[in-house]
Amino acid sequence: MNKIDKMDIDVCSATIVHEEKVNHVIAELQGKDFASLSVLSKCLGETSRVQILYALSTYKEMCVCDLAAIIDASMATTSHHLRFLKKNGVTTSYREGKMVYYSLASQEVSDAIASLLKVSEYLHLIS
Repeated sequence: MNKIDKMDIDVCSATIVHEEKVNHVIAELQGKDFASLSVLSKCLGETSRVQILYALSTYKEMCVCDLAAIIDASMATTSHHLRFLKKNGVTTSYREGKMVYYSLASQEVSDAIASLLKVSEYLHLIS
């Protein structure tokens, strides 16, 4: 198959708009706010943050010291990542004496992280 043939596979050779499908999706998009999804992509756009989220999905809560050791980063760098995740509603924290413990903000966040990890493993298998 030459280069042109491969391109033809990915592009319609005729423009036929399926109005029922298009109108349905347009109606569903009305009033939806995708800004939070964009923020979530920023939370997942940094390897250290993904490692933190994985750690927090493995253990319900972890202190900053442990998370810093896991991502092999300074306490300051780890705290920066954790503040970013907390500011965007992905994690939550509490202080106990001198220790600060972080956890995922909700079961929905935990489920989403688990699902994304499964998708990531699947995509890795087919690439």
